[in-house]
Amino acid sequence: MSNLSNQSTLVKILAVVGLLVVAGFVLNVVLGIAGGLIALFFRWGIPLLIAIWLVNWLTKSAKNKNRY
Repeated sequence: MSNLSNQSTLVKILAVVGLLVVAGFVLNVVLGIAGGLIALFFRWGIPLLIAIWLVNWLTKSAKNKNRY
């Protein structure tokens, strides 16, 4: 690995720009996957949790009515 102090300013600037481009690409991919998972949770997870809660609530109230 070469020492950055021996390189010209242009090479240093290009290295920093390249690093930022690669970091931006990685962040774009990671945040895209995270956003997809969050969207999937809101699309399927929350309605499923509401349905489970509703069935649990209805069956619990039906069980309480049958007790004498």
